[in-house]
Amino acid sequence: DPVDDHRYAIEASHVSKRFMLGSRSTSIKDRLTGFSDRSRTEFWAVRDVSVAVEKGSMLGVIGRNGSGKSTFLRTLGGIYRPTEGEVRIRGRVTALLELGAGFHPELTGRENAYMNGAVVGLSRDYMDDVMGAIVEMADIGTFIDAPVETYSSGMKARLGFAVSVQLQPEVLLADEITAVGDITFREHGTRRMQALRESGVTIVQVSHSLSMLQDTCDQVLWLHQGEMMGLGDPAEVIADYMAHAASDTLTQARSAAAAEAVRPELISRIDVSPADGRAEPTVGHGLRLMIGLDVPEELVRPSLRLRFIRGNGAPTPYGITFAEMGDTFVGTAAISGEVPELPLLNGRYRLVIELLSDGEIVSVRKVPLDVKSPLLDGDPNTGFIELESSWLLS
Repeated sequence: DPVDDHRYAIEASHVSKRFMLGSRSTSIKDRLTGFSDRSRTEFWAVRDVSVAVEKGSMLGVIGRNGSGKSTFLRTLGGIYRPTEGEVRIRGRVTALLELGAGFHPELTGRENAYMNGAVVGLSRDYMDDVMGAIVEMADIGTFIDAPVETYSSGMKARLGFAVSVQLQPEVLLADEITAVGDITFREHGTRRMQALRESGVTIVQVSHSLSMLQDTCDQVLWLHQGEMMGLGDPAEVIADYMAHAASDTLTQARSAAAAEAVRPELISRIDVSPADGRAEPTVGHGLRLMIGLDVPEELVRPSLRLRFIRGNGAPTPYGITFAEMGDTFVGTAAISGEVPELPLLNGRYRLVIELLSDGEIVSVRKVPLDVKSPLLDGDPNTGFIELESSWLLS
């Protein structure tokens, strides 16, 4: 277990975080009788996690969507108070945990950068000196002087990362911040993270890029359904995680087949079209999606998962997960998304769309997808790839 040792910038001891799900009654009668408590259920997003991170080192956090990674990071950062256990942080913390966090929508990107610097006590002269580096790394062009409310989600994330690394953090908490932008931005961001670590900054990073974490982290924490499954050498923990994920594939396929026969109507509409006006989906070009939901009964921790499979049923390593639907969901919604660059080889595919409630598949729909393009060369050592995407729930 972690101990009170000043070698560590971060110590989490038996940390658990519980959420209460369901309706909350506001009547005096229900509060007095305890009925409101009985109508709600408890959900442990994180359960008994202990880890110590030495100063100047990097911890990677891995796990499937819904495994508690982001909740754990928010608990480390003080956004959530742990239900059980204790967190100790030594040093000034900069947390980049969600798109646009800490930005005023009516201020420009440049004004927000200065405001963020002032909040943590940095001088105007210092911010003047680093503003050029912020503008260069964010790479959003003239939008740096436009209101942040006009930014796309990717632009907010890029600016947030560019600002955060210039705020002289001693501890940096990062949730998928190098997953946005093109490959140049990701490489630049990864190098910048390494430079921060070499300068003595302690970093905790949540990421689905297993190869990047294996190359850059001192240790990796693997979470599954809120519990700690592994902690230690990055190569060993990642290998165990990938073996566990592979063993779940058959079970998920069976669950998907059962769900498709039961409630396909929950996914009421699917529209797939090229994002740039082309006649058909093309490798290297964008793909626009619109998914309609009609859910008569409450879903718990709902999420939408998209997978691409070959026309013969063979799986591909490409997928998308959209989990920003709140703790519960019921009713109708239109979810729009875009894949900026489609990396599939030319051929016939099926797009499998799965709706999940509390980690269980409740509905599946499939649509055909023909991709036109010459074959693309790929690096066999890059591992699995998750598609870059942006989403809006309306």
